[in-house]
Amino acid sequence: DQTSLALVTRADWTFTPALSLQVFAQPFVASGGYEDFKELSAGRTFDFDVYGRDRGTIALANGVYTIDPDADAATGNTFSVGDPDFNFRSLRGNAVLRWEYRPGSTLFFVWQQQRSGAEPLDNFRFGRDYGALFRQKPENVFTIKATYWLAR
Repeated sequence: DQTSLALVTRADWTFTPALSLQVFAQPFVASGGYEDFKELSAGRTFDFDVYGRDRGTIALANGVYTIDPDADAATGNTFSVGDPDFNFRSLRGNAVLRWEYRPGSTLFFVWQQQRSGAEPLDNFRFGRDYGALFRQKPENVFTIKATYWLAR
């Protein structure tokens, strides 16, 4: 089971013909839960046996599934799989302030930010996940670019 929420937001403001601001934000949240671990019951078929129901045993402890396909620990067929459930969130954004200080010559002030994080949760809760976006440590990049038009 997987749930995701994404939004792309863009806004442009022109204060004067020589001064403008562009803002972009993209939040994303996804969660996924895995259940009914299974294996093919026979070759050349699309029939499955679910561990713990149709065959063998399955147990979850400390984020690891321990699977015994024949339910007999003495045979040594036991194997382990990490819990693949996930909850991932990210927020990307940037802002660009453009100032044309003389015709053909422009200064750009750019701010970029990215936040991301993950937890081994398998459910989606809008309030919790959206709030967690802003608790993540941001990575900020500031850039200044200048262009100058050389007139003859």
